[in-house]
This record gives sequence, structure tokens and C-alpha cells, in this order.
Amino acid sequence: MNPSVSESLHVGIRCDATARGGTGHLVRQTALAEELQARGHHATFYGESDVEWAGRLVARLGLEFVTPEYDFAAQVRADAVDAVMIDGYPFPAELGEALRASGLPVAAMVDGDFGRHQDADLYVDQNLGSEDPGLANWLVGPEYVLLRDVVRSRRDVARAHSDPPRVLVVFGGSDPFGGCPVAVELLASTGLPMHVVAVAASPERRAELEAIPVVAGQSLEVVGTQDDLPGLALTCDFVVSAAGSSVWEFACLGIPTGLVCVVDNQVIAYEAATSELAVAVGQLDRLRHNDAARDAARSALARLVEDAGWRAQLSEGGRRLVDGDGRVRVVDAIERLVRR
Repeated sequence: MNPSVSESLHVGIRCDATARGGTGHLVRQTALAEELQARGHHATFYGESDVEWAGRLVARLGLEFVTPEYDFAAQVRADAVDAVMIDGYPFPAELGEALRASGLPVAAMVDGDFGRHQDADLYVDQNLGSEDPGLANWLVGPEYVLLRDVVRSRRDVARAHSDPPRVLVVFGGSDPFGGCPVAVELLASTGLPMHVVAVAASPERRAELEAIPVVAGQSLEVVGTQDDLPGLALTCDFVVSAAGSSVWEFACLGIPTGLVCVVDNQVIAYEAATSELAVAVGQLDRLRHNDAARDAARSALARLVEDAGWRAQLSEGGRRLVDGDGRVRVVDAIERLVRR
């Protein structure tokens, strides 16, 4: 029998957080777990992680990573799970198929074409520009963005206004493709006064960042991976970031953002976001080697540094688009799915 409306649910979350694959899937799923817990439900993370701060993120929820077994459907059944959320592109469709065959409802996160192969009862694509099939079991658009408490609780906090501008550069919790040093070098090459706060996701990235020269009027502060990235972002005038899940956090907080497209699964979000709420800096591979791409990026970054009015417009646009209640709508849908 399906749980009644008054009973608490147990939702299993299948996602990984690794230095190679990134941590964005986990970040948005901690938001889902927070909403579940706020309603008196329970969540269990099933996955692998080799990123230290990812473990801390989960631990703050009173949880830990549980290693997924070969027969995952049997494992979650034994754990009395009522539904499973799948968030990760490498997971085969057979994962969802086996869970559904065992009688468990399945939800799956989708990013454009990535993740659409999964077999699920409910699909969530929080990206701008994604194709909406128009079906009842598809939740598409930024109204379904999953945001954590540290973002939602600060939606009305005033942003910083510094002179010279203070700029945060961050490329996720692992920066596997080395985007942060590329972006910092481009900022410095504008020659404009600014204070750059760069997040080094590894000792290798720290060494690369600390070797970047700055000119008079510029300063560079290299910090480690942040447990509270939104809090740090609110001390800055704008952010330069990969086009991953953090873009929604910055938009909700009204922090102007310049985006770099790092990998293929970011293309749809990058193109849509830079047409509506963020500034296109470029694609990472081209920013390394293509003079025209580097010149265009340098021009966009210079305008972000110099044009406070433009930054204010970007701030308002982001706040209008992302209201912070996406996770409420997604958990509503999961509850309906389990109790149908």
C-alpha cells in the first residue's frame, strides 16, 4: 500500500560527487534532501565520493554516503525506501528500469539531452532553453531549480558594492578541467582595478592561480573550496563561474554572473542563461587558445568590472527568474508520485 498523506516518506537519492565527475549533482540533491527533511520525510544518499567537502555537505544533514550495491533495487527495498531520485548521466537506463520493476517510483534529473535516457516516472529539467515535451510527468524550467537553505535564507540579503569591484571566480567543487586559472588570467589581462577571490579546488589549481601575475590596482586572493559558497559570493560584486548548478544560486541571490561553458552538458544551459540572465564569457577550450574568443571574453569581463548599472540589471533579472521555491514544487511532485 502506498504511504498515506500523513506518513513520512523515505526517498533514496542516487548520485555521486567525485573529483573527476564534479559535485553539482550532489549540491542540488542536498537541496532536495533539505526540503524532504523540512517536511518530516527521510533521505538517504547512495553514491560514491572522493571530495572531502562533499562529505561535510552531506554530514551537515545528519547523513552519509551509502555505497550502492550491485542489486541496487534490492538494497533500497531492504532499506524501506519509498521512491528514488536518480541524478547522474552515466547511470544506465537499466537502473531506473530495475527500480520501477520492483515497484518503486523513480524520479530523474535531466539537463537538456543529458539524462533523458533514464527510465523514470518523473523527469525534472531545471534548465532554461530545454525542450519541454508538454507531458504531466515532466517538470521543465527554472521554476524547478533545487536550491539549498544557505541560498533561500539569504534571498533578501543586500549584495556588496566595492570599489574597486570584488570578483569571485569559482568552477565548482573540483574544477576538473582547470577553468578557474583561465578565467582569472583573463580578468587580470583587462588591466582594470579589482580584487579577485579565486577558489582553488585542489593543490594543483592553487599553484596555477598563485602564479598568475597582476598589475597595479589589482589583487588576487586564493581560497580553498568553500562550505558556504553563497555566503562568499554575497561579499562580491559579481561572479565568474562555470555554467553549472551554481548559476541558479547566484541568480536567486541577485549576483551578476559571467559564465564559461566548460563541458558539453552545459551548452544548453549556457546558451539560454547568457541570453536571459548572465554574461557569456566563452567556451573554455577556445578561451585557452583562440585569440578572438579571448578578446571577446576580455571585453565582456571589462564591462562587468566597469558598468555598475549593467550589473544591477543582471541582478534584477536573475532574481525575477529564480524564486527559490523549485525544490518545494519538486517534492510536491514526488509526494504525489508516491501516493498516487
